[in-house]
Amino acid sequence: NGTVDGFALSGESVVVVGQYSGVRGLARPRLVAFGTTGDVTTWNPNANGEVYALATSGTQVYVGGAFTSLGGMTRNYIGAVAENGTLDLTFNPDASINVYSFAVSGTTLYVGGGFSMIGGQPRFAIAGLDATTGAATSWDPGANSNVRALSLQGTTLYAGGDFTTFGGGATRNHIASILTTSDTASTWNPDVTGTTVNALASTADTVYAGGNFTA
Repeated sequence: NGTVDGFALSGESVVVVGQYSGVRGLARPRLVAFGTTGDVTTWNPNANGEVYALATSGTQVYVGGAFTSLGGMTRNYIGAVAENGTLDLTFNPDASINVYSFAVSGTTLYVGGGFSMIGGQPRFAIAGLDATTGAATSWDPGANSNVRALSLQGTTLYAGGDFTTFGGGATRNHIASILTTSDTASTWNPDVTGTTVNALASTADTVYAGGNFTA
């Protein structure tokens, strides 16, 4: 009964995020999962605010957005829901404001947003979190404004957003790259002319970007 904004695969289910409160007469606020035959599953995290980011790893579905409640419990802007629909009680990074993007690598969840605190530590707009506990890792690049998109290739993380400085204060207009082993932005610098990069996808030798820019 509302718009659909994105998809993610979780096992044999398709998770759909959007601005709706119900699907096929069933209450599914902003998040729903469909089985292999297109049936609505019992998975129902029931976010109380907008959802902007989804990522899956194993049986976990990571959810980020503007919500403060997930699965009937307090989860400020980020949480994790198991494939069976139960809220992960261990994972609770407790972000200070909106989460917009994820990238997963092994036991680390990379997070972009507008926050200044996450995982129990000061982290500005970008952070690495322990994928099990939600605690912030020591990795701390920092950006001066929202990080809205992330794409990971090996140990290189590409970031897009509203920022103009990134990774130790380097001038990077709306797009940057950084190693997951470093807090300093790499020399890669496309220098976008515009206001934001909202979407990223990458291969081994090409980065695709979308947003509000002209060059």
